[in-house]
Amino acid sequence: MSIDGRVTDYDRVAATFDTRYSLYEYAGTRETVLNFVRPTDSARAALDVLEIGCGTGHWLDAVRSACGASLPGERPRLVGLEPSAEMIARARLRLGSGGPVSLVRGAAEHLPFADASFDRIFCVNALHHFRDRFAFFTEARRLLRPGGGVLSIGKDPHADRDTWWVYDYFPETRDIDRARFAPVRMLRADLVRAGFARAESSEADHIEVVQPAADAFAKGVIDKAFTSQLTVLTDAEFQAGVERIRAGGDDLPLIADFYLSAVIGWV
Repeated sequence: MSIDGRVTDYDRVAATFDTRYSLYEYAGTRETVLNFVRPTDSARAALDVLEIGCGTGHWLDAVRSACGASLPGERPRLVGLEPSAEMIARARLRLGSGGPVSLVRGAAEHLPFADASFDRIFCVNALHHFRDRFAFFTEARRLLRPGGGVLSIGKDPHADRDTWWVYDYFPETRDIDRARFAPVRMLRADLVRAGFARAESSEADHIEVVQPAADAFAKGVIDKAFTSQLTVLTDAEFQAGVERIRAGGDDLPLIADFYLSAVIGWV
């Protein structure tokens, strides 16, 4: 969602978006997504899966690879929806030759698919960018078949348990995140209000990385394109944070110790 005109332009950051995956492993996120899209009914060999805000195709690629290995001869139908043309272009380069993955450019609030056409819908670190999350939940409910589910993985800055160098040295980002991320309990309530039979939540991931400031600069981590929290800062706000880090010296430890929550609504 937009906060006081602060909107991430993913066309501009697409080229360096995947830097985060070289720094953070996201092992818990991967396990949560893969467990979610695996069939729970032995009568179903594969599920039809839709990712909203698929970006460069990182998570669709993970699902394709895992399902292809575990279900030889029959793969799920995988679809990714993404509003950014540049991100879609990079996803096509990644996914174009590896199996049945369709990519569609569109918005989360107006999903261009027929009723009851998917078994699973998921989004990773994307829900806070949607203009209207309740509209998305309503659309997801429309698209899901009986027994289907929607999964969202993301931060909950309202829980006040995260230590993150981005918040420490670019203090505007904490209030920005509190405005655009809903508390997990509110997401569960929204899902039930949108017509889901039940909603549940759990911890999806715990990211723990410490690196010296000099390494972070060298790897391009301290860059406005690294994460949407930095992307939406003004140039002056970003530069002020850079100067705070530089003042601490090359050995200043930049700490990432934060959690990602999973929220699921079941039909």
